[in-house]
Amino acid sequence: MGLLDGLGDLGFGNLEGISLFEDKKEDDNKKEEAKKETVVIREEDFLYDKTFECPVCGNKFKQRIVRAGKAKLLSQDRDLRPIYEHIDVAKYDVILCSSCGYAVLPRFYGALPKTYRDLIRKNISTKFTNPNLSGSVITYEQALTRYKMALLNAVVRHGKNSEKAYICMKTAWLLRNMQDDLEKKNIPESDKLKDMTLYRTQEMEYLKNAREGFAKARSEEVPPFASGPGSDKGLNTATLDYLIGILGFESGTAEADSYRILQDVVNSGQATKFQKENASEVIVILKEKIQSEG
Repeated sequence: MGLLDGLGDLGFGNLEGISLFEDKKEDDNKKEEAKKETVVIREEDFLYDKTFECPVCGNKFKQRIVRAGKAKLLSQDRDLRPIYEHIDVAKYDVILCSSCGYAVLPRFYGALPKTYRDLIRKNISTKFTNPNLSGSVITYEQALTRYKMALLNAVVRHGKNSEKAYICMKTAWLLRNMQDDLEKKNIPESDKLKDMTLYRTQEMEYLKNAREGFAKARSEEVPPFASGPGSDKGLNTATLDYLIGILGFESGTAEADSYRILQDVVNSGQATKFQKENASEVIVILKEKIQSEG
């Protein structure tokens, strides 16, 4: 006989099997499993609107930005491209004024001298039309256009070689992300191969230019490299050398120089463990290649 038998006349029939004492651990596990099943992770959940004031035209505008600490870093490529869980942070790393066309990466954002503002007004603002380059989320096509605008602005205002090289490197990372995204899409293989080839070709071109710009900066600038206005945050000499070597290897340019530079990185007291380990691996590959071709 059950503990609650006899309540049928009161409307509580069929109480067999009811648990008198709850297993809290089991109940919590069920709740957690149910929570996991119902949670839908959206790109918008990682974003918020931040207000910027354009240093060229004074226009105040809002832009979608990734919340600090919200995106979880999963891994890092040899050339330092970061890979995050659930969101591609690179898509949101260009500030673009929708009024005058001024575009810049956050690390280079800040006040501009009048000569630079005049150059942008004359060469960009007078020609800029405002296509739809924003929204609740930014598409890869929009993001690529925004990076190209940032590079154009850096060229027009005679930005440092390290800045232009850094933008090229970041654009190459975006194009690699576009390839990763394309791999997941359910589209005809012929279309996938066509786009993949295009993205890969463009990635290599940006890597090649990034390497060239960093190499020029190495001989013409002082550290920190690729730093913003009045900022002491940027790339130290060891990191710059590491990138010159790695980007040369990845783009297939100046491989003999990459071999020599990466040897210096391995012996550097400034280089990180990550940089030294990757430099050592690439040195072995380059040595074999140089010997086979020599």
